[in-house]
Amino acid sequence: MYRVNISIDDVSPHPLSSTKVLQQCFDLIKVFPKIKFTLFVPLAYWRTMPSPPSSMSQTAYQIDLHPEFCNELRALPKENFEIGYHGLFHGLPGQSNNDEFKDASYERAKFLFDRMNDIAISAGVRDLFKPIFRPPAWKMSPESFVASKEY
Repeated sequence: MYRVNISIDDVSPHPLSSTKVLQQCFDLIKVFPKIKFTLFVPLAYWRTMPSPPSSMSQTAYQIDLHPEFCNELRALPKENFEIGYHGLFHGLPGQSNNDEFKDASYERAKFLFDRMNDIAISAGVRDLFKPIFRPPAWKMSPESFVASKEY
């Protein structure tokens, strides 16, 4: 018996961080039928810093405003895919494309978790998300850890 789990960050409606990766996942499922993928989804992915410039967007890619993206998530086979949270914007708009939780206060982190939950509910995909959170850039303040316990 073998078990393989591959985690993929930044799956979102953003054209450069889209669901195009799913085709490679399905190719791997053909070879490893029991493979598991954990997709980490920012709920309102927003790249505001030029790294690279082509990734910048004027507004956030909020998943509840992209029903086709949500439909793709719903259609994924549960035996191979699970979905976890990967931040609200992923970064700090106007400051960084990452580090959303790195220095967040308890109040800010609680706001971010509440907003992520609200968007997942609005998109009709809350039930798809596992209680798994991967902070952007793997950085999370101690206050963010405390706030995360409530979710």
